[in-house]
Amino acid sequence: MGKTPGGRRLTMSLKWFRRFLIPTSACLFLSFLTGCWSTVELNDQAFAKIMLLDKSDDGIEMTLEFPLPNQMVPSQEGGGGGGGGKSGKPFAYVTKRDRDVAKAYRAIQADLSRKISFGQLRIIVIGRKLAEDGIGQVVDFIAREPKIHINSNVFITEGKPVELASILVGFERFPTDILSGYIEEKVTVEVTVKDLLMANYTGGDLVIPMLVFGREGIVKKKTDEKWMGTDGAAIFKDGKMVSLLNTMEMRGALWILGKLKNAEVNVPSPSDGKNVSFMVTQATTRIKPEVEGDPTIHIRCKAEVDVLANESNINLEDPDQLKLLEQRLGKKLEGRMAQAIAKSKKAKSDAFQFGNYVRWRFPQKWEEIKPGWRELYVDKVNVKEHVDVSIKRLGAVRKAEGQRLLSNQGEQR
Repeated sequence: MGKTPGGRRLTMSLKWFRRFLIPTSACLFLSFLTGCWSTVELNDQAFAKIMLLDKSDDGIEMTLEFPLPNQMVPSQEGGGGGGGGKSGKPFAYVTKRDRDVAKAYRAIQADLSRKISFGQLRIIVIGRKLAEDGIGQVVDFIAREPKIHINSNVFITEGKPVELASILVGFERFPTDILSGYIEEKVTVEVTVKDLLMANYTGGDLVIPMLVFGREGIVKKKTDEKWMGTDGAAIFKDGKMVSLLNTMEMRGALWILGKLKNAEVNVPSPSDGKNVSFMVTQATTRIKPEVEGDPTIHIRCKAEVDVLANESNINLEDPDQLKLLEQRLGKKLEGRMAQAIAKSKKAKSDAFQFGNYVRWRFPQKWEEIKPGWRELYVDKVNVKEHVDVSIKRLGAVRKAEGQRLLSNQGEQR
């Protein structure tokens, strides 16, 4: 039985569809896979990893550190270790000065063959002169640049931030890794771009870690290289640096902020006054405000410690002696926190953001006291520190060497 005219027409239509319409549709679909017109290829971008900012005669000095793609392949000389290519370090710095931060940034961009990207920016370092003058325009630039990550860490330097360009990188490949290591190991206060923006919104009071250059460290490779380390923290009031915390006060600040990790603390033994050393292995902090009468801020810390060294003749197996050690250790830690708080009150700065705890817990009361909070904090707010310490591990040697020798001599007699 033959096909009808309608069937033949349908067959011809299907053949035409397969031959012409399907290839044409595929070509149209592929034309939409060419990418976005506004994208910038990786090979056309310069990824800034560190931003250095300082005050200059022209206004602002900005320095950006960029990895060098042509130097990222490890050198084959010397057995294939280390970093960088044959010509040296795998990164470079570009510096420009102009009236403000935005203009200095554009001046750097004008001299580069690639588009600057802040997608990998992790460190912002601000010089002391600019910090004392005020970092308002720095915060404004950061707030307007959406590609700067809110978890980027912020530091202040005692000297000029460009000294970072001459430090000995040592164990790491990039200076960024050293500064990130300080934060990860909790050796200093951690402040991020997010903290900076939030503090600016609530009045500009906070603490920012300090960097110092020039200390002696490991053996230097070159005479012009410097060593870098941490040293205390800067207290800010209304976006300006107004005071400093020394190293011990900064460690008290770490307790207040709940950022302490693997810290060593020494206390005199109740038996003979000689030192017993402890390593803090775990620590937690809770801050609770009270607003009845004059506001009170309760800082409650719990810590677990291990005995690190014992120079005294104290018997660590005696529960009463251990209790005395825990109490002494708690008092010492409370004293460190009290010193940091006293320094912030002297600077008239709510550097530890206690006002935020009042605002979160008592929003109506906060609206009443908010206009005069700084003065209230300095004159009437009572901050009470409570530290509960538990000695968890005594170690294999529970008696000092001298005590064991005396015991052995007594047994021999």
